[in-house]
Amino acid sequence: MPIDKISGVSFTGIDDFSGIATSAIEKISGIDVPSGVQDIVFQDQTSGAYSGPWNTTTPYAAPLPSTASSGDFVMLLFSVDMPVSFDVTTVPTGWTKQVFVGNSASDAHCIVYTREFDGTESSSVDLYPIFSGYSFRMVSFSFICENIDTTSPIGANATVIDSAGSGITIPAATSVSAGTFIVFVGFDGADGLPTTMTNNGGFTLTTGQSRNEPTSGSAVGISSEWRYAAIGATTSTGTTDVTFSTSDGKAGMHLLLQRA
Repeated sequence: MPIDKISGVSFTGIDDFSGIATSAIEKISGIDVPSGVQDIVFQDQTSGAYSGPWNTTTPYAAPLPSTASSGDFVMLLFSVDMPVSFDVTTVPTGWTKQVFVGNSASDAHCIVYTREFDGTESSSVDLYPIFSGYSFRMVSFSFICENIDTTSPIGANATVIDSAGSGITIPAATSVSAGTFIVFVGFDGADGLPTTMTNNGGFTLTTGQSRNEPTSGSAVGISSEWRYAAIGATTSTGTTDVTFSTSDGKAGMHLLLQRA
């Protein structure tokens, strides 16, 4: 029988054993470990952007991973330049809104949606606002999450909003189980990139995707980026200090994903 627990802790909730990632261990003292214990992997990373009219009849068609098929778990990160204090985006049919952060001070909203595909999806998903507005700028990132807990994908999160300056500190969050945490930020202006990110928890952050809209580096628009690192169970992310290329409003989050 494979090992189920170590010192009373489920093996699937342990990130490493004696410094070796559990995903790389096959046996301990000659006994098999559970099969299928693997880190979360982000596949087919896709991005999109749009500047123009955005209203109840004119959506933003956010591109989705072209290789995603039935059974795949897809995450969509959406950033929009929006000077209001509430979430204006209608949750698309079949998707779940996991986290929202933003207000009129940040003038940048960040939203996370997830969906387990059933084969009826197209190459993009239409995102509509709840009202008829003016011309807006937006960026989206999407990817397939492999080895994620599809029933409870998000274990914890921490968010922050700031109205001025070039830096932002995202509060620490503690993981419920082993997995991966994402740092996701939005900046009011297409001149916020490149960023620097320093994680005080000692994690090395890998860049997922980043994008300005428009691409000219204008002070009017949106900049957005996400980075990630693997994390063990009951572990603090530490705070993440993010410095943008100029000063403006911004919003950010720690998003803790749980491994299958």
